[in-house]
Amino acid sequence: MDESSSIFISLAFDFGTTYSGYGFSFKSSPTDVNINCNWYAGSGQLASQKTSTSLLLDPDGKVNSFGFEAEDKYANLAEEGIHHAWRLFRRFKMFLYNNPITRETSH
Repeated sequence: MDESSSIFISLAFDFGTTYSGYGFSFKSSPTDVNINCNWYAGSGQLASQKTSTSLLLDPDGKVNSFGFEAEDKYANLAEEGIHHAWRLFRRFKMFLYNNPITRETSH
């Protein structure tokens, strides 16, 4: 593929302690930054550029969802009493910063 037919994109991810978000722009219009302003939040849309820094793992340890969607799904599982094998991680940024993470990490 020659460079003239390539699409170049610049991506930024704000991985925060409490909230996270992203933005991107194309090389052809670098000042036209696109962000997600409609994060899923329960039964409606939240007018926010960020979502909560939450990650939900299913019983097999695979990523199920991220952000408000992860928190809502876990709450629904808990209401039904079937959440015990699932793992919800919230505000984990500093844990990643201060501790080595392995598959055996249990906190």
